[in-house]
Parts: sequence; C-alpha cells; structure tokens
Amino acid sequence: MSFKKFRLPIFATVITFIAVVIMFALGMWQLQRAEQKQQRLDSITNAQQSAHVGLGQVINDIDNMIDMPITFTAKADAEQFFLVDNKINQGRVGYHVLVPLKTELGIVMANFGWVSATHSRQVLPDIELQQGLNHYSGIISFPTKNAMVTETAKVDGKWPKVLQAVDLKVIQQHYKQSLLPLVVKMAESQNSDFVRDWQPVVMPPEKHIAYAVQWFLLGVAAMVVFVIAQRKKIIRNRRE
Repeated sequence: MSFKKFRLPIFATVITFIAVVIMFALGMWQLQRAEQKQQRLDSITNAQQSAHVGLGQVINDIDNMIDMPITFTAKADAEQFFLVDNKINQGRVGYHVLVPLKTELGIVMANFGWVSATHSRQVLPDIELQQGLNHYSGIISFPTKNAMVTETAKVDGKWPKVLQAVDLKVIQQHYKQSLLPLVVKMAESQNSDFVRDWQPVVMPPEKHIAYAVQWFLLGVAAMVVFVIAQRKKIIRNRRE
C-alpha cells in the first residue's frame, strides 16, 4: 500500500474560508443590530415615562427629542395635506395621512395614522380633519430618507398630494412653507378614524438574534462539511 502526501485543495479551502468568514460576520452584524434595537426600545420606554414636552422645548433641544411625548396647540390645514402611499395594515393597503399643523412657533408635520385605500388607485380616500384650534399629542420622530424610494409626485397644486415616502424637503417643495424639522406621530385615540398602530422597530431584537444563530450555525456547518470531505479524502488516499 503506497502513501500519498495529502494537501488541502487550495480552491475549496479558500472558498470555504471566505464563506465561513462572511457567515460569521453576518452573525455578528445581526447581534449588533439586536443590541441597537434593544437600546432603541429602552430609549422609547424611558421617554414614555417622561412628562410631555412642549414645542418650544423641542425646538431648543431638538437633537435629544426623538421618541419623546409632546403636546401642543395647533390648527390643522384641512385642505393641503399629504397621503403617504403603500402603507399596509393587517394585510390591507392604504395610506398614512400627513397633515401640516400650524402653531405659533411654526408648522409641524403630523402623521395622523393609517386609512384604507379605495377600490381604485385613481380615487383617493375621503379624509375629514378637524378645523380650528385644537390640542394635539403624540410622539416625536425624525424621518430618514430611503434611497430605494423614488418620489413620483409632481408640484402641480393638486391636493391631497400622494407621496411615496416622508421626506420633509420634498414636502416643503409642495407645501411652499417652511417646516419644523420633525414629524409628530399622533397618539392613539378611541375617537379617531385613523389607525395608529405605531411600530417603533420593524424587526424586534429577538428576531435579529435568531438570524445571528442561523448564520453562526451555517458557518459551523460549512466547516464541518469541509473537514468531513477532507477526512474522507485522506482515508481514500491511504487505501490507495
């Protein structure tokens, strides 16, 4: 029986090594995302336990006001408002209603919540908004631009205006008035016609951890398969 010196196959070794590194890196990234989501949820919990802030306080310390509860008095623009398209609620397609609220300190955009779409994309839902001065309360948010979403609305003076995303720069182009750099998500109300089931995070930390475990297991599985394959090859070479 002759013995052949065994060498690891370069191509298979490199591919396996790269695959394992990538899968473990993805697992670590998912763990980081889980930690970030948990920190966000903790921040929201702490904010909800705080007293409601006023609009003046928000403007003076706006960088530290995300997720804070707010109350203020304003007048809604019942004529010129926006509908944010492609919003899903319990499997139904609809819109988020984005309304300019005029206050003594400036105009605040407020997300009044979700409404169902009509039977036709050409027919917009009928929205009734309270006119006059009213008290409002909600949670402060700062919308971020989604590079994957392309805005299609034209500046043509037609209202309500259908948008693809909440982008304050785009909204200001249509509304033609300066806006405060925040959006208030209106608080839940039993008397409201809008659905306000706000989700602070799309994916909870537990799901990120589950994905991390899956990536780690895939990495381990790739190493095990590689080792078993090479072991079989060694045994076969020795028999030859």
